[in-house]
Amino acid sequence: MSNVRPESMARIETREQADKFIAEQVAEVQKQVGDKKVLLALSGGVDSSVVAALLIKAIGKQLVCVHVNHGLMRKGESEDVIKVFRDGLDANLIYVDAQTGF
Repeated sequence: MSNVRPESMARIETREQADKFIAEQVAEVQKQVGDKKVLLALSGGVDSSVVAALLIKAIGKQLVCVHVNHGLMRKGESEDVIKVFRDGLDANLIYVDAQTGF
């Protein structure tokens, strides 16, 4: 697998291009999801956090995020997930403290 960006994939270089890309993705998600709910495992890493932010923008409370603290998180990481997503973005976030189970 190559780490080179395909020629057909445009590089986002301006705020306007980024805003256009986000608007297109939000519209596509809204079209695909409709009035259904979406479940997202939110680890707190970059990938799931970006997806969560985009889905929150697109479908709001139809998104259910689940964050499981398995006890192997970086110090304060679960608290940061709660602060950013539940408190900051008003996400529908379910926090599971499973530290003793792991």
